[in-house]
Amino acid sequence: MQMLLSIICTAYNQEKYIKQALEGFVSQKTNFKFQVLIHDDASTDKTAEIIKEYQKKYPDIIKPIFQTENQYSKGISISKNILFPLVNSKYVAICEGDDYWTDPYKLQKQVNFLEANPDYSICFHPVKFIYEDKPNKTNIYPSKKFLSQQLTFEKLLQTNFIQTNSVVYRWRFNNEDVKDVIPDGIIPGDWYWHLCHAKVGKIGALKDVMSVYRRHSGGVWSDTDSTNKNLHRRHGLKELKMYNSVYEKLSDKSEKYLYEKYLPMFKQIIDVYYSFGDVDKLSEIKSLYPEIFEKAVQVQNPMGVKLKKYKKYYICLFIISIVLIILNIFQLFF
Repeated sequence: MQMLLSIICTAYNQEKYIKQALEGFVSQKTNFKFQVLIHDDASTDKTAEIIKEYQKKYPDIIKPIFQTENQYSKGISISKNILFPLVNSKYVAICEGDDYWTDPYKLQKQVNFLEANPDYSICFHPVKFIYEDKPNKTNIYPSKKFLSQQLTFEKLLQTNFIQTNSVVYRWRFNNEDVKDVIPDGIIPGDWYWHLCHAKVGKIGALKDVMSVYRRHSGGVWSDTDSTNKNLHRRHGLKELKMYNSVYEKLSDKSEKYLYEKYLPMFKQIIDVYYSFGDVDKLSEIKSLYPEIFEKAVQVQNPMGVKLKKYKKYYICLFIISIVLIILNIFQLFF
């Protein structure tokens, strides 16, 4: 039987959670063949041992890659550069090692939908959020009300309403090189993947809640607060690269996206770096995105997004540039 679906899973130091994720995979009841391409990034706990146990028990399903050196710390985009190129199936599902699926018919339901609707490239569903530090707190995202509206590429440009562990893609990269389409070093990478697929087909949503997204202290998004200051300070450059890539490559340089999403996010990230005095990062942003920076400084757009506040950043960076020039001259002579 031909492999119809591949599950992509990345794991690192998740011995507390990985067994639940793996159980969710192997318990799927389908009338088609699927595999789990799971990458352990040189975990220092028992994550790799647990994966090996499942590999031994389910050799036809669990297809692991074990690293001896951590790849993420080297700046390697694991899904894009290691896992995605291994896909040889019509459909792809995603689930991180600290999340899990709760419905044994999840994959069958989503594949049934995509098989019946060949003009759709994405099928997803709402997800239950749980919080490790707040065990009594849960919520469902997106809401039933949100799912009742028409879900389009344009809406996905404005907000990422698809949780990673809920999605099944009609895999577009069987016919093109994923490395040519998806940039390295972007956050959130999954949003970009969703947009890549929504660009070539419709978005479908099932109403069943079939997976759990876990918020815990070891997750990428664990250090966010109500204004995302911690997240922006740690990952702001990668976020800007994602927004810029969407603008340049996927939105067709949409003015609506530029003024309603990209420039406001640019502003938020600059505000954070400015408030913390991160001069080097401010200088790097100005160097990487000079045109967008100039728009942020000079343009008050007709949609009402006021960006005059950027003038203080421009003045600050101008002063920094002058100081650096003087220091370089000083080093030449002394």
